[in-house]
Amino acid sequence: MAVRPRAPHVRSVRTPEALASMAVWLESFDAATRQRGSELFKKGAVTNVWSEADHLVKAELTDDYRYTLTFFLTRGDWSSRCSCSTTARCKHSHAAGLAWIHNVESGARDGRDPGDAPIVPKTVAAPVTAASTASAALENELAGWLRALTPDPVADKASAADASHFAGLSGIRVRLSILGTWHIETRNASDKRWKPPSQKWLTDLARLRPVDFESLVPAEAALASALAAEVRLAPHGLSVKQPLPPAAVNGLLRTTAARPALTLPDGNPFVIESAPLVPEAIASAGKPDQLDVRLVAPDGRIADSAKLIAPRPDPLYLFDDRVWRGPPPAPSAKLPVAALSDSRLLPRLRAAGLRLPAGLAAEVRTITLRPHLRCWLSTAIDGAERDFHAQLIARSENPPCEQHWAGAPVSWHWAKNGTPPPRIAGEPVIEFDLAAARSASAAFTAGFRLNWDGWADSWTRTVNDSFPDEFLEWHAALPPDLTVELSPELASLLGEPLHAEIDVSFAAAPGGSDQDWFDLTVGLRVADSTLSADEVALLLKARGKWVHLPRHGWRRVAADTALDPATAATLDRLGLTAEDVFTGGRPAKHRLHVLQLALEAEALAHRDALLVQVLQDRAARIAALPPATLPANLRATLRPYQLEGYQFLSHLSAQGFGGILADDMGLGKTVQTLAWLLHLSARSRERQRVDADVQPFRALIVCPKSVTHGWLAETARFAPDLGIAAFNTDGKSATAAVTKGPQLLVANYTQLRLHAAAFRAQAWDVVVLDEGQFIKNPGSQVAVSARSLRAKHRVVLTGTPIENRLADLWSLFAFAQPGLLGDQATFRRQYNETDPQALARLHRRVRHFLLRRTKAQAAPDLPSRTEDEIIVELEGEQRRLYDAELKRARSHLLGVETTKALDAVRFHVLASLLRLRQICCHPALVDPVHAELPSAKLEALLERVEELAEEGHQVLVFSQFVGMLEIIRDRLVGAGIGHLMLTGATENRSDLVNTFQTDPTKTVFLLSLKAAGFGLNLTAASYAILYDPWWNPAAEAQAIDRIHRIGQTKPVIAYRLLAEHTVEEKIRLLQREKAALASAVVQEESLATVMDLDSLKRILA
Repeated sequence: MAVRPRAPHVRSVRTPEALASMAVWLESFDAATRQRGSELFKKGAVTNVWSEADHLVKAELTDDYRYTLTFFLTRGDWSSRCSCSTTARCKHSHAAGLAWIHNVESGARDGRDPGDAPIVPKTVAAPVTAASTASAALENELAGWLRALTPDPVADKASAADASHFAGLSGIRVRLSILGTWHIETRNASDKRWKPPSQKWLTDLARLRPVDFESLVPAEAALASALAAEVRLAPHGLSVKQPLPPAAVNGLLRTTAARPALTLPDGNPFVIESAPLVPEAIASAGKPDQLDVRLVAPDGRIADSAKLIAPRPDPLYLFDDRVWRGPPPAPSAKLPVAALSDSRLLPRLRAAGLRLPAGLAAEVRTITLRPHLRCWLSTAIDGAERDFHAQLIARSENPPCEQHWAGAPVSWHWAKNGTPPPRIAGEPVIEFDLAAARSASAAFTAGFRLNWDGWADSWTRTVNDSFPDEFLEWHAALPPDLTVELSPELASLLGEPLHAEIDVSFAAAPGGSDQDWFDLTVGLRVADSTLSADEVALLLKARGKWVHLPRHGWRRVAADTALDPATAATLDRLGLTAEDVFTGGRPAKHRLHVLQLALEAEALAHRDALLVQVLQDRAARIAALPPATLPANLRATLRPYQLEGYQFLSHLSAQGFGGILADDMGLGKTVQTLAWLLHLSARSRERQRVDADVQPFRALIVCPKSVTHGWLAETARFAPDLGIAAFNTDGKSATAAVTKGPQLLVANYTQLRLHAAAFRAQAWDVVVLDEGQFIKNPGSQVAVSARSLRAKHRVVLTGTPIENRLADLWSLFAFAQPGLLGDQATFRRQYNETDPQALARLHRRVRHFLLRRTKAQAAPDLPSRTEDEIIVELEGEQRRLYDAELKRARSHLLGVETTKALDAVRFHVLASLLRLRQICCHPALVDPVHAELPSAKLEALLERVEELAEEGHQVLVFSQFVGMLEIIRDRLVGAGIGHLMLTGATENRSDLVNTFQTDPTKTVFLLSLKAAGFGLNLTAASYAILYDPWWNPAAEAQAIDRIHRIGQTKPVIAYRLLAEHTVEEKIRLLQREKAALASAVVQEESLATVMDLDSLKRILA
C-alpha cells in the first residue's frame, strides 16, 4: 500500500460547505420530526459526536435507550443511519445533526479542529502511565488503518447531463499532470493548442444541451456531459484554476464512454494496466516491531514513486508513465506488527492484497466462521404486538466467538463487547474467514421486510396475518448449508397440518314437528386431544389458514374431503358439497324440508334408521294430502299451467313455507295469486268459525307504483269477493291506513320503505312481493324492510329471479324462505356463477320452492316470437365524435390492471361509456349543438316505422333515454304519424294504455325502458323496436313481453337497433352471457355493479 498523498482538494466534513449542507439537509426533515429532534438536542440527549475520516460523522444518543448514529457525506449530500431503524430521517438523526453543527461552530470559535471534540467531555480521566500511552498510540494507528481499509458507502452514479456548445470549439479533454492532478483543457478550430477554458465557459457548461456538442467526437461529447454533471454536483461549482477534486475525477472515470478523452501528461489516452500494483509489508530495518508498507509492480519493481491519481472506491496510480489499479491509500508507510493481532485489520489487509513477510505469514492461523441463523419471537409489554427477531451469526467453536451481521455500512460486528477474542501470547495470529457467512447474508433479508434493530442486536419485523406464509417462503429460500435455529413457536410453522374428517348428520329442526323441517349438519372432526373445542372452532373458522394458538404455536387444518362416493352423491343431490364444512368453525347446518330428505332416505338410513323412518312417514303423510281445489268464487278459467301454479302456491302455504313463482311475463301470475288468496281467505273464515280469536284475513301486496292499478283492476275482475284498496295516508296516519285497511292492501315499494314501521307492526296472513326483483339488492332499505315484515306466508312474483348475479336469487329467498340458502358469505362461496356444477346444485336446492315456466312450456298456443337485429353504420361527423370519445375512454384505462385502480377512474370511464352510447343514438344527447347532425339509427328507425304504418301495424319503441324519445317524437310529428309517449314522469298511464289498445291510429307508442318494463298489457301492437341496448337482457325481455303475452293473436316481431363497430355490439355480447347465467339456475341494471374491469376492457377494445 502507498502513503496517502495530500490531495489538492478533498471534500471533507470539516469544511463550511459540509456544515451548510448539513443544515440544509436537517431542514428537509418533516416538521414533527424536526420538533422532536430539537427537543432531544436541547435536553442534552446527544452524549457524544465526532468526525471520522473525510466523510463520516458518528454520534451517540440516549433517549430511554442508547442509540448509535453514523452520518455519511457523499458528493456533497448527507445521509444517516440510526440503530432505531425507524427511518433514514428520524428524530435521533436530527438531534445529532444539530449537536454536530453546534460542536463545529463552537470549535471554530475556540480555535480547535472543528468536529472532533466530544459534546460532553469525560469527567473522570484514567491515570496516565507509560503502558497506557503506548496502548493509546497503537489504538490511534490501528484506527487510522481501519478507516483506510473500510469501504466508502456506494455513491450514486453520475447521471448524464446536458452538454454545451461554443462557436469554434473543436476539442475537450481532461489531462493528468506530472504531479498527479487532473485539469480541464479545450481547443478551438482556429487555435489547435490545448489550454484551460475560461471560468465562464465552465460555469455555463451545465446549462447547455447535448446537441451543442455534435461537432465533437463521441468520447469528448461524453466527457462534456459528465463534466456538466460534476459542475452541478459540486456545492460551489468547479474552478479552472484548481485541479479537479477527487469526487469529480471518480465521476469522470465511471463514465466509460468518456475515458478516451482522459489523457496522460503527454496527451496520449491512458490505458489501465491489466495487473495491479500490490502492497507488500517488509520488516523495518532495526525495528522488529514495525513493518514497512510499499507498492510493488507485477515485475517486482518497488513503486515508491507511484502517485495516487484517482481516490477510492477504485484507486488509480501513475507509475512509470503508466496507469495502474491499486489498493486504497494507506494512512502511513509504517504498520505496527502488534496491530496484526487485531482480527478486524488482518482480513482487510488480506482483501487489499497485502503480502506479509514469510515468517510472519506462517504465524497466521485462518479460522472459518460458519453461518448460523437464530430466530425467535418477542411480545410487547402490553401484549398488543409481537415481533419476529433473527440474528445472522458467523460462529467459531475454537476459539468460541461469533459475529453478527447488521447490514451495510456496519456489516459484521463482534457479539460480545464489540471486540474479537484476545490473542493468547505465543499463539498464532488468527484470521477469521467470513466468506461463507457473507454468502448467506446475500439472501438473508430478501423479500421478508426485515429491519435492523441496533438495540435488540437483531433483525426484526412485526408479526401480522401474512407472517406465517411469508416466513415459510423465506425459510424455504435460505441457503441449504445455513444452520437454522428456531424457537418452538416458529418451529410449529414447519409441522404437518392437522387432518380433519367430514361428519354428516341430521336431526329435526327446533319447532320442526309442525313444519317438517330438518337440519342437515355437515361438520369437521379434528382428531387432536390436546386442543380444546374453542381452539378447534378457531381452526375450522380459518378455513385452512394459519391460526396462532397460545399454547400450541401456529396450527392449521387440512380438511380431508374424500367422502365416500355414496355420501358425496347424496349431498350433491341435496344441492350441497363437501366444501360446505368451511362455514365458520362450528358445524354448518343446512335447513332442508322433509320432502327433500325423504328422497335420500336409503342413503341416510345407516346414520339414524329411526329418524329415517320418521322422514318417510312424514313424507307419505304430505303426499297423501289432496290437491287444493279452486275457489268457487274465482271468476276466471285457469289454463292447465295456471292451475299447476295455484296448486304450487297452495302446497307452499299448506306446509308453512314460502317460495317464488317465476313464470315468464304475460303468463298470468296475478290471476294465479288471486286464486290462492281466495283459497287462504276461505280457510281463514273456516278457522274463525271454530275459534273466535282468529283475526280476519289480511294480505299485503307490494308492487311497483305503475302496477298498482293492475292489481286493483284484476282483483275487481277475477276476485271481487276480496276487498282491496291502495295504501293511502291522506287524512290519517300510516298506522291507521294499515290497521283499518281492507283484506288486500296494495302498497308500492317506496311506501313500504317510508312506512316500514307501520307495515311491520301488522301481523299479516300473506305478504306478496310482485316484481320481486325490486329487493334483489339485499342491503337496500326496501329489501331490509321487506324481510322485517311479519307474515305466515310469503311469496315472491317475478319473471326474472336472476338478472345479473346469483346474489339476486339469494335476496329473494332471504325474504320468501329465510335460511334456505344460508347466509350471504356461505352462498357466495358455495355457488360460484362461473361453475356449472355449482349452478346445478343451486337448482336442486331451490327446486321445491321455485316454480318457473316459460311461454314455450306453458302457452305453446301463443303466436310466434321473432327477434332480429338491424345493423347501421355511423358515418361522417357522428363517427368522428364517436371515435374521439372512444379514444378518451380508452385513455382512462391505460395502466389500470386491478379493481382498486379501476375504482379510482371508474366515474370517468362510465361517463365516457354513457357518452359513447348516446352518440350512437344521436349526437344531440351529448350536446344540443349537434341537434342538426344526422343520426344513422334515427333514420333507420323512421324508415322502418313508416313502412309499418303504411301496412297498418302498431309498434312499440323503447329507449333508455327520455331525450331520445323526445327527438323521435318531434320527427313523428313532422311525418304526421300518430303516436303516444310514456315515461317515468307520466301520471295517466292507464289512460294512455287504453287509448293505444283501442285506437289503431296511434301507430307508435314511445316508451321509457324502465318505466314500461312491467305492468303494461299492450297486445294491440305486434312489433317492438329496442332503439338502444341495455346491459340487462331481462329488462329487454320484459319490454318485448308487453306484446308477447296471453291475449296476443298476431305473430310478434322485435327489432334491436345496433350501431356497427361500437360499444353496442359489445353490450349485446354481454347480454347473451347474462341470459346464460339465468337459464342455468331457473336476471341492476346498475352499471357500476355489472361492469368489472374485464368487461370494461372488452367493451372499449
